[in-house]
Amino acid sequence: MVNPQKTRVAVLVSLLTIGGAEQLLLELLRHIDRQRFELHIFFLRKPGLVGKEVLQLGFPVTTEIIRSKFDLSGIFRLAKLLKENKTDVVFLINHLNTLFFGVLAAKLAGVRSCINWENETYKKYPFHNLTMLGRRILHLGIDYVVAAAKGHGDYIAAEEKIPYAKIRVIYNGVDPERFQSSLSPGEARERLGIPPESPVVSIVAALRPDKAHHVFLQAARLVVDAIPESHFLVIGDGPQMPFLKTLALELHIEKQVHFMGFQRRLGDIFAAVDINCLSSYPQQETLSVAAIEAMSSGIPIICTDVGFMNEIVIPNETGFLVPVDNPAGLAEKLIHVLKNPEQKRYMGSQARKMVNETLSVHQMARAFEQLMLRAKPG
Repeated sequence: MVNPQKTRVAVLVSLLTIGGAEQLLLELLRHIDRQRFELHIFFLRKPGLVGKEVLQLGFPVTTEIIRSKFDLSGIFRLAKLLKENKTDVVFLINHLNTLFFGVLAAKLAGVRSCINWENETYKKYPFHNLTMLGRRILHLGIDYVVAAAKGHGDYIAAEEKIPYAKIRVIYNGVDPERFQSSLSPGEARERLGIPPESPVVSIVAALRPDKAHHVFLQAARLVVDAIPESHFLVIGDGPQMPFLKTLALELHIEKQVHFMGFQRRLGDIFAAVDINCLSSYPQQETLSVAAIEAMSSGIPIICTDVGFMNEIVIPNETGFLVPVDNPAGLAEKLIHVLKNPEQKRYMGSQARKMVNETLSVHQMARAFEQLMLRAKPG
């Protein structure tokens, strides 16, 4: 039964696989104020791995609205559902197909307010110019576009020709409580089979070419030359796993590199870590959720200067930025921080402070709630 006192929000996603943007949505749904908002989750396709966790949150869920990528009848099915639910606001999770189906269905259903949460940068589509033209036209039906950082908002305005008046910046946020641990660093390392006094560097990312794990491993080789007792955690899964394991063997660091696969619970692992890395190329990197998660555990970040990471990785404060595709530059900063424990502790404390002050899921959820209320007609 529809509650007229609550703001009725239709959340439209394609599917939710493993990734930072998907984790952000999951955290937002966990922390939304259910006393004021009535959410219905619509999946265009099947839910996906992270989507299965959404199913456990207790929201009404509708799946498989479209039967194929070009199933235009899905527009009418979705419009009918939006109308039946007396939807106030359609909240789109940025994929090209959610933008297409969501905007058109909202207009057919008479829903007057749409929000699009952008989470991609520098993506190149097939028939890119034509696709971008289509996105610009569809955005005429969007009231607000949410960017993950100030620079991201500038990028959206320039690339997609969206007026600044429509753009709202809401920084990615994580739940710091999820990344705390009762273990000491030594205890955490011993659980991982690492000597308790050994320095540990991590990278948390899907094993895809754009994450440039090969650069991380090449830098690890240089760090081991300078600090032989160092160990490295590769946390994540993906198609490059065989290649990266072979590369570790070729670099003769297979004993120092630990391939851990995908890990849902990171708190006890982060307790073992001195520095977290991001070695990505610019493609699709916006504001790394994995980096913010590590920061919430008091871990400094050393990462490539990609996306809008320069808004949260402040040199000598929360970490260091290094050039893209530069193993020597990455290794130099890693060695510097590992050999300067006081600076490492200071940057870690500043990183945790930044998350608590500006990058927490509670702040992100409240900002989205205010935007949904602002977008609600009447």
